[in-house]
Amino acid sequence: MDHRLEADATLLQQADRGTYAMQRNDVTVPLTIFAAVLGMYAVTAIFYPMAYIWATYEDLFGEWTQFWLFVVTLIFSVRLLFTKTRYRRTFALLAMCCLYVAMEEISWGQRLFDYSSPAFFKEHNLQGETNVHNFLTGPFSTTLKAALTYVLVAGLATYGILYPVLLRFRWRIAVWFDARGLASPPLAVCPFFAGAALFEAGPFRFNEAEVAEVMVGFAVAIMAVHYAFACKRKLPPLDTSTWDSEARSRLAVRLIVTTFLVVSIAANTTLAIYATPRGKERIDNRIENGIEKFAGRYEKHGQFETAVGLMRRLHEMHPKSRSKLRKLSNVLRKAGHDEAAAEYLNKALDIDLTNLEKDPLAASVHQSLVRTYRLLGDSVHADEHLEQALEIGLTRVGAYPDSANAAYSLGRTYELMGDNDEALKRFERANKLRPTSKKFKQAYLRAKLRK
Repeated sequence: MDHRLEADATLLQQADRGTYAMQRNDVTVPLTIFAAVLGMYAVTAIFYPMAYIWATYEDLFGEWTQFWLFVVTLIFSVRLLFTKTRYRRTFALLAMCCLYVAMEEISWGQRLFDYSSPAFFKEHNLQGETNVHNFLTGPFSTTLKAALTYVLVAGLATYGILYPVLLRFRWRIAVWFDARGLASPPLAVCPFFAGAALFEAGPFRFNEAEVAEVMVGFAVAIMAVHYAFACKRKLPPLDTSTWDSEARSRLAVRLIVTTFLVVSIAANTTLAIYATPRGKERIDNRIENGIEKFAGRYEKHGQFETAVGLMRRLHEMHPKSRSKLRKLSNVLRKAGHDEAAAEYLNKALDIDLTNLEKDPLAASVHQSLVRTYRLLGDSVHADEHLEQALEIGLTRVGAYPDSANAAYSLGRTYELMGDNDEALKRFERANKLRPTSKKFKQAYLRAKLRK
């Protein structure tokens, strides 16, 4: 009899452990996805910079993952509109937001079909693209952008972390909102919102706002799948302790399959675009831009060898680019490779002098020589070429007062002189003369930030 009781007790303990393990499925899977996403970005950022660029830059894996996560959220949110749940208004709003965000991510089809932006967007959009959010924010630090970032961080923290926790402990204000149909994210997705809030603030200045958008995409997608599953089976969405083991397992499998499909489709979308001639050209340009920017970011973080590797790659793409030779020389010097730094800087000088022989009246050549001689520590020759660049620039602006290129070139000379007021005036003039030019707009906005 005693042996039978001991056996029964053992079976009950095993059943309890099995039940507890199954109860953890709805938590374990989201947390595993979160850890995998965070780990992937951390590892690539530290050890594989090219992979990190592919994972965070526009038109590449990260952005298409965001897009398809919002599409998944849209689909399941629409499904919830046809169920009997008090949360329908929340998911109606979420569906509309996801439709807007998903289309904004691809500039309303511009990145798929490669159509040119209308003149209005070229003139007023900070990136010259056919979307709305870049009328307010862009690749520049502005007061408005900072304010919107703080609002977004506060919103993510309040809705994604504070609200679920308060509801878990049955605080009156949270219960009041829940009773009126404000769906709470499951506690298991709180880490996604926490990560999104942190990375959106950009503490590392490492393009982590794109990681934040992926985190938000996973958070709302998991939430929508969770609620759709629970409501279809008439299960309480937030009280998963009452679910049976089969329901937990099915939800876990659905989340895993959804994640796999999203990542696979995002990867294939990126590769399909890259397989087209125009798509390859556009993506290669973005990657090249990313390499140069991230080389500077690694340099700021003291990762000089990584920065050297990226700049060498960029130099191989453009072996005669004087600006890239100078940047490579600079980071080599910081990495302690003085001889190699001097070698590349002298290569830049040779190219500058060759170009000067071909066109002694090119202001851009004199500007380049100013930069090269300054790095060589030759202030006498640098000042001589700066004076010549200024003389050429003033002459051309006088001869062609309506030339945006002439105004822009003179602005670059004033930049080298350290006269930010005059540089701003010239860049503003160039932008007014050709408002659809992204180059002139960026120069003008950057000059404004230096004021």
